[in-house]
Amino acid sequence: MPSSCSVRHILELSKFEKTKFLNSFDIVFCDCDGVIWDATTHKPLEAVGNGIKKLKEHGKKVVFLTNNSTRSEEDYAKQFQSVGLDIDLEDVVHPVRSIITYLRQIEFDGLIYCMATEAFKDSLRSAGFKVIDGPNKILEESFSELARNVFDKEPVRAVVVDVDINLSSSKMIRADVYLRHPACILIGGAADVKIPFGPANTIGPGAFLRILEQSSKRKALTFGKPGDELISHLKREFKVNEPKRVLLIGDILETDIVFGKMGGFQTMLVLTGCTKKEDMEVITNENEKPDYYADSVADFIEFFESIKEE
Repeated sequence: MPSSCSVRHILELSKFEKTKFLNSFDIVFCDCDGVIWDATTHKPLEAVGNGIKKLKEHGKKVVFLTNNSTRSEEDYAKQFQSVGLDIDLEDVVHPVRSIITYLRQIEFDGLIYCMATEAFKDSLRSAGFKVIDGPNKILEESFSELARNVFDKEPVRAVVVDVDINLSSSKMIRADVYLRHPACILIGGAADVKIPFGPANTIGPGAFLRILEQSSKRKALTFGKPGDELISHLKREFKVNEPKRVLLIGDILETDIVFGKMGGFQTMLVLTGCTKKEDMEVITNENEKPDYYADSVADFIEFFESIKEE
């Protein structure tokens, strides 16, 4: 059984190994929740902003990846400023932005049925797409009432699924009805089966996306971690010709590290979020095993100092 003894902490590397590691990547794909700020309180994690600055000072391109599209672009700008980072919003990749890029690439001109937050739906509408949702009310418990709310003649050609706080069985049934049309595509945003919430993880949108995949007998195009379509988007958007020269930093083994392995990237786990060191010690799935780990992105401060001093 693999254990953490085979996963090296970046501060335990020798000077030669640190230099080799540093020279092995040009781009950093960095998660946000649980890595840059606390996933629940959204408070900045100590000294993490300075760790990111050190990476940039040493010529690394840092791109922020998040499955969280519940914030607006303006909210993200403020959130990064709270960490001491002034970033280009083009370097913040989240599901709704990637989905908009894809829909524009295929020149999508149909109606979208969307199960997501209002911020997510507003982003689609602001990008020029026609979006419907609902039912957004509690239905009378009868099949006739259900039928009146899920069967219609709306020409929906895409069903989009992300985090929907008010998700209901009637919404899922309505989505399934639309997906019966052969021209209707299924698109996933955040694909987490579990998401951090309070003291524990709870069911995430990926679980509901799987239900729709099973009922519609089609595979979703997924633009959140860990989705193949997101990998293709990132490689194209940031001109990744050598995946091994990318370092993926995240805090969740099943989402971030698996995603990094899928993309052929190097991976680094940080212990500031959902995963404890003990979790890493009992990994049985090699696809969840990171190449390196650190207590925090802030460890890069000491990392660069040690290279300079040794």
